[in-house]
Amino acid sequence: MNILLLSPFLPYPLDQGGKIRIFNIIKNLSRWHSVTLAAVVDDLGSSEAAPLRDLCAEVVLIERPARLWPDRIAFFSGSAPYNVIRYRSDEMRKALQQLHEKKMFDLVQIEFTMMWQYADLFGTTPVILDAHNIEYKNVQQIGKSATSPLWKLMYQIELKRLRAVEERAWHECALCFAVSDKEREEIKALVGHGTEVITAANGVDTERFSFRSERGQGKSILFLGGMDYTPNLDAARYFLEEVFPLVLQKEPDARLLLVGRELARLGELTTGPGVECHESVPEVLPWFYEADLLAVPLRQGAGTRIKVLEAMAAGLPVVATSKGCEGIDAKDGRDILVADTAEAFAASVLRIMGNPAMGTKLAMNARRLVLERYTWEQAANIMNQAYENVAR
Repeated sequence: MNILLLSPFLPYPLDQGGKIRIFNIIKNLSRWHSVTLAAVVDDLGSSEAAPLRDLCAEVVLIERPARLWPDRIAFFSGSAPYNVIRYRSDEMRKALQQLHEKKMFDLVQIEFTMMWQYADLFGTTPVILDAHNIEYKNVQQIGKSATSPLWKLMYQIELKRLRAVEERAWHECALCFAVSDKEREEIKALVGHGTEVITAANGVDTERFSFRSERGQGKSILFLGGMDYTPNLDAARYFLEEVFPLVLQKEPDARLLLVGRELARLGELTTGPGVECHESVPEVLPWFYEADLLAVPLRQGAGTRIKVLEAMAAGLPVVATSKGCEGIDAKDGRDILVADTAEAFAASVLRIMGNPAMGTKLAMNARRLVLERYTWEQAANIMNQAYENVAR
């Protein structure tokens, strides 16, 4: 098939979950289909598209820089969600029209609902939505934690508008992919029986994230995430303020490896004992082998966390909140440790530190689960079969 895949960003380098999913979808689908990628980028000059050009028949990048105040003015003076305005581009619309006229795609796949604003350009061609998460629920959770009355109002407006856009996209698409059975059932409940919703779960490149059981001294905790994403920032503050001090009381030599983007947003919290900052690392994989466990203390967010699956594949034991491992069919005490209070989270971290054999057993069970349920090849096979059904 001749497929157009439309993304709100260039899915490379692989430094956040959405990029990882889209890149691996392209990598696997390109074995069977001709894939053209069209993406909005902040800056053409800094875009690294070379690996994608090797996989795609064509890569089309349209520059659309962030325009903070013009976009906010458009938000308050119009009726569209900010997340849609942020990716609105007349140049992109024109480019997509020309692409479709030239290539006559058999199928279009839109990544994220904020890009559904371009779905009307393709006539009778089937348009599929890959819903990386339920976006409005993410906005709803972040809005609840906002302290400023103005920000609370903005989030309430955004929530209402974004939910309307998402529900319209779910109704209009030829097919919707969800990243977990949980979100599939939530989407189906909201749209009824009019749209087919299929789980194409997030996955792991299990060759790249190979299993290693050897660890260091048993006292290194990895926290992985960009602080430019509000749920990660909230989770890091929670861990640094409420959880890590409890760990240090029992294990004064414990190390916390903060790996991610814009770590300066954490301020003086990064200067505490045992805290190491590693900003914008070029490759996250070595940190999965450097650490002794991954901490995922998320209290907000939607979708599923690819970093949890990658850690499970690489042999790194995981301690997570229920939100942190949401949508992943991992069993507490068998594949992962789940803890939803600061005291329970610290106790789970200390259990793995004090019992390496237990950590190894968790890791081995987790790797087995990933191989059974969470590889990118499995997700691509599900998508490919769905494409054939839509085409028929």
